Amino acid sequence: MNIRKPLTCGLALALLLLTHTSQAQSEDPMNPQWDKFHSTADAHALLEGWAKAFPNLTKLYSIGKTLKGTDLMVLEISNKSTGKSETKPAYYYDGNIHAGELTGAEVALHYAWHLLSNYDKSDRIKKLLDTRVLYVRPKFNPDGADLALLTPTNLRSTPRPYDQDQDGLLDEDPGNDLNGDGIITQMRVKNANGKFKISTKDARVMEPRAMGETGGTYYDIYGEGIDDDKDGKINEDGVGGIDMNRNFPRNWGLEIEQLGAGPFPLSEPETRATIDFLDSKRHIGGVFHGHTSGGFLFRLPSTTNWDNFNMSDQRLIMELSNMYNTTTGQRVIPSYSNPRLHRHGTLISWSYWDFGVVAYVPEFWGGFVQDYDGDGRVSEYDRLTWNDRELNGEGYVNWTSVNHPDFGTVEVGGWNRKFTFQNPPPKMLKAEIEKYVEWMLYLAETGPMLVINNAETAVVEKGKVVRLDAEVQNVGYLPTNITQRSIEMKLYQPDRAIIELTNAELVSGKHRTDLGHIMGSRDSGQSGADSKRQVSYGIKITGRNASAKLIIHSDKGGIVEKVIKLN
Repeated sequence: MNIRKPLTCGLALALLLLTHTSQAQSEDPMNPQWDKFHSTADAHALLEGWAKAFPNLTKLYSIGKTLKGTDLMVLEISNKSTGKSETKPAYYYDGNIHAGELTGAEVALHYAWHLLSNYDKSDRIKKLLDTRVLYVRPKFNPDGADLALLTPTNLRSTPRPYDQDQDGLLDEDPGNDLNGDGIITQMRVKNANGKFKISTKDARVMEPRAMGETGGTYYDIYGEGIDDDKDGKINEDGVGGIDMNRNFPRNWGLEIEQLGAGPFPLSEPETRATIDFLDSKRHIGGVFHGHTSGGFLFRLPSTTNWDNFNMSDQRLIMELSNMYNTTTGQRVIPSYSNPRLHRHGTLISWSYWDFGVVAYVPEFWGGFVQDYDGDGRVSEYDRLTWNDRELNGEGYVNWTSVNHPDFGTVEVGGWNRKFTFQNPPPKMLKAEIEKYVEWMLYLAETGPMLVINNAETAVVEKGKVVRLDAEVQNVGYLPTNITQRSIEMKLYQPDRAIIELTNAELVSGKHRTDLGHIMGSRDSGQSGADSKRQVSYGIKITGRNASAKLIIHSDKGGIVEKVIKLN
């Protein structure tokens, strides 16, 4: 069989984008297909369709561009008729920062559709979108995601050319699709000194050669490919190499400390756009950063020891995490587990230490194979049984012979890992992405939210002076500071009451009153006293139609206004 050399990444991506842009138009945005993975063109077509279909609930815009010029699209979801988005508490959701972790994009897309399609059907969702704003960004890494979805290419994150093997060349030795099936799997190459042998139980399985074993046929195993740069190694410098979830500023480390960190923090346009966006939306109260795989939740800590978090924030992180376990049945584990091997430069670490909110990395899709043979473990034989029973054998490529320029005849085969282990097979996608809706709703609902319960006037001197008393309350669950970290580092201003007068003058009270940070129902006790603040003003009336506008401003709890007639 002839060796098929892949197109260069840039040309391959350009051709695929042209093809899929036209194909994307065929999917009805009002009847999305949840048994397929959406390319960037597909995803953008859905977002654009929803923005047109739900103009009062959505706003679609780009927050930046990739190196290749692809827009980084965000769908803003909120009822516009109940106030401007910037006046409401907010939550941020994204997915697919890592190229092959395509399920993250589908979870985000499905969540947006669930919100929009159920607004008129669900009192819960109507209340959420009437009072809050949700920012949904399905394709964090659109160019990398398209390469992973639409080509055989395997890459971790951004497709920016990168010198992984430090030979002065960029991306010069990626995997190669030798048998032309659109998948890069493995090669087994006969070698008398090889470390593997074919299982007698199932010829698809490669087993380790026993120590001292002789007399059989043995193999070496490689990734499917050739030695493109003739340096004696196979597939050692594939597409890209920078990991964008190691490129954020908090605890960033050089490449020697953290592989894939990039040349400096926020060197990538996607990560820089993320921080610029979050920093411009100070009302965002939490970050949901969707990944795959494993079927569990990564919670904080991420880049530093748990002991560095104060006890109050530890309890909050665990409480929100426990609801993930309750709603999905999946386990929760810390992202940081070893002081010598921990991650550097992650988004959820920056979100907590520098933005003052709790952030999470759900790792979608895991635990799908059972112990079919009852031996107490999930083995390769169990995985193949699952493939044969559930996928009709389609998740595994049977070994076939091809001609290799260096090894002669070799066999190519193995798992289609992108759509078995890294992501669910398409027919299982819908059930997977539906699992996370309940927790995603819960996260947004926990945020603080300020209201003015009442504002009453009392006559002090008829026609001349009145007293205005008002009660402000945080009716949300969390305090307006979200975390103790935000207070310690003074990341957000205290909540404030501001009064603006028309045909009147203030004679007692302040035009700007510092209310401090206000507790939510989580910490305010049974009476709710700690969730409330009182403000009082003495006001001299100087003309007809006198009025007072009371403005309550909170970085995280929203901005509310009330106009009170004074005469």
